[in-house]
Amino acid sequence: MKQNVTGTVLVTGGTGFVGSHLVELLIARGYDVVCLVRDLQRLRWLQGLKVRLVRGDCQDQASLAAAVMNAAMVFHVAGLTKAFRARDYYEVNHIGTRNLLEACARYNPGLRKFILVSSLAAAGPAVDGRPVRDSDLPRPVSDYGRSKLLGESETLRFRERFPIVILRPAAVYGPRDTDVFELFKWASKGLILDIRGGERFLNWCYVDDLVEALLLAGERSVPSGSRYFVAEDRVYSTTEFHQALQRTGSVSAKVVKVPIWIGYAIGAVSEAAGAVRGTATIMSRQKVREAVQQYWTCDLGRTRDDLGFSAGVPLEQGLERTWKWYRDNNWVR
Repeated sequence: MKQNVTGTVLVTGGTGFVGSHLVELLIARGYDVVCLVRDLQRLRWLQGLKVRLVRGDCQDQASLAAAVMNAAMVFHVAGLTKAFRARDYYEVNHIGTRNLLEACARYNPGLRKFILVSSLAAAGPAVDGRPVRDSDLPRPVSDYGRSKLLGESETLRFRERFPIVILRPAAVYGPRDTDVFELFKWASKGLILDIRGGERFLNWCYVDDLVEALLLAGERSVPSGSRYFVAEDRVYSTTEFHQALQRTGSVSAKVVKVPIWIGYAIGAVSEAAGAVRGTATIMSRQKVREAVQQYWTCDLGRTRDDLGFSAGVPLEQGLERTWKWYRDNNWVR
């Protein structure tokens, strides 16, 4: 059942990849949007949008009161997908989530709904090819996944205080993304690295579909504490993905298969280079550990039944749109 939601909507992470797309959708649907922003001088994709900005940081609990006080809904999108140090994942994805929830409980106990963007990584990879269900025991394989799972646990503690919904998107890609972008960048240069060990299988999620699912989670009446996977309801092998990536980008790339130990070595070198620069890198030993899992697939039955969600952008179309955006914005040639 759809709910009529009035009042302001708070979005954390609005300057980022997923958050900025969500903000644009909310504005288009007529919502009054407030964004929690760490640096008012670095608005990135929010520049020029009709939003109210509140300076604050989920790691600074005292800064959250003004943002949450009058919100009807909160979309907690902010989070780390790559980190310089493992503890950074926990400080942002776990403690930052707890801080925001506690601020909501203290300053806005009448909150209509809190929606958390988690990750399939919190559930962990599928076993023996059976898509992961929300009822399965979580088995994350990285600090990123473990930190997102802890963020879920914090959120579930508040399910009796106000309605909460958790979304677990699969691998998200699309315009403005800087993570999966690395695959586009190297493919445009004629190279695709693939780790040996046989075919691997994934669900993919185009960003427009994810933000549509987020809005459905906010508008639909579902039991507090519900968790839903979000992705295109089709599994792709790595070979199918690589072929589609080249086809949609009109590029020809050499697929180089490397042993797992070389993958970990590349991850270690990338980490060392990041340490020298003092910046996080998407390529790390933990990301390799995630990449070598055979199945990152999820069961979308409850998402379809409860939220009425069905992905509208298949992989081929999503890749075409993403290539176009990267080229239009001079990210790749």
